[in-house]
Amino acid sequence: MFNYDYAYGLAVRLSRSPRFTGTGGEAEARGLILEELTRSGYAPKLEEFNVKVYEVHRAELSVLSPFEEEVRASPIGFSGETRGVEARLVYIENSDRALLPSDGGWVGLATGRPSAESWRLLAKRASGLVVAEGTPYRDLSRVSVPWEWREKFGNLPAVYVSYRDAVKLLAAERVRLVLEQTYRDTLSYNIVAEKNGYKYPEEIILVTAHYDSVLGVPGATDNAGGAALAVALAKSLSDRALKRTVRFVLFGAEELGLRGSQAYAEKHKDEQKKTVLVVNLDVHGGALGSSASIVSGSKSLRSYVESKAKEMGVNLSVTEDVMSSDSTSFVWKWKVPAVNIFRASGSGADIHTVRDSVEHLHPVAFRLIGEFTFRFLLDLANSEEVPFEKAVPDDIWRKADEYFRKRLALLEDETSS
Repeated sequence: MFNYDYAYGLAVRLSRSPRFTGTGGEAEARGLILEELTRSGYAPKLEEFNVKVYEVHRAELSVLSPFEEEVRASPIGFSGETRGVEARLVYIENSDRALLPSDGGWVGLATGRPSAESWRLLAKRASGLVVAEGTPYRDLSRVSVPWEWREKFGNLPAVYVSYRDAVKLLAAERVRLVLEQTYRDTLSYNIVAEKNGYKYPEEIILVTAHYDSVLGVPGATDNAGGAALAVALAKSLSDRALKRTVRFVLFGAEELGLRGSQAYAEKHKDEQKKTVLVVNLDVHGGALGSSASIVSGSKSLRSYVESKAKEMGVNLSVTEDVMSSDSTSFVWKWKVPAVNIFRASGSGADIHTVRDSVEHLHPVAFRLIGEFTFRFLLDLANSEEVPFEKAVPDDIWRKADEYFRKRLALLEDETSS
């Protein structure tokens, strides 16, 4: 049986402090996960990889005219830096080209974080960017863009402001933006533990989750809950005889552009053909919600997931797509199918803000989805044949390719295999 109280308790412990890559909080979380896996009888190991991180020193936004006011601002990591730029504020909505001035030197006010394509254009013309939160009820986002954007597109210091402050800014004419941040290279670590199969040990089921958070955020549901769920599943399966190998991988630096899973996929690329499925756990623990899954694979895989849910009486919402999470690294690089299991909850409104805290967590959030995932893994690991087509349809793979090329813009000048 799955111990959902254990999962909840571990999620609470992981949520005690932010776990941004390269910080003491990340190291503390890593130590806790290693300790718990060891207690469950595993011999976990660490796999290091290099990653670039940022540190923010100042982020300020001031209205200069026709009124004077200080506006609370949250920096966008890796966007760029300025000790202080004074410029006219131009409302550009969704980075609509029709609203962009023909000259340069202005600061844009946007209704959402621009795509990579729009960011490239803005970096050539604007001296800064102010991004409005999407609703009046959301706190300020603590996020970054891929560090490569600054290298490729140029300096575009950018901050988030609240929805209500953005409405006030519509009346502003000139603003002053300050964003001071520095960048450095550091090491992050993936945590790997596995239970070897006794009959088909060469066939591997990957169970994945990321344990990092965005800068300064407890990340209770994103993704202390998912990391705790993965460790709890490992504990529940530790005393079971499994025909296939189940490998648990907890990734670092997911919030910086899926860096941990990309590093793992590169290091273990010789295991592509051995890997049967990736089961990814991202966003879990929200008290009031429902069970959901995004299947990045064949119709037969979707049917298998849905049939397992019906067997257990779980109302699982299933769609076919790719998820903005570590599973997409394997769908794209390895063409290995993935099942993303997550908790759809009102707590999602606070993801990537300081409000994604322990108050969102509750044992009930782990009970049904934990038991379902446990049974799903147990049945798959012990089936004599893989009960679905191990394939990634072309339309799903193209979405993964587009995700890396257009949304992250990490591989723009490379050719996919």
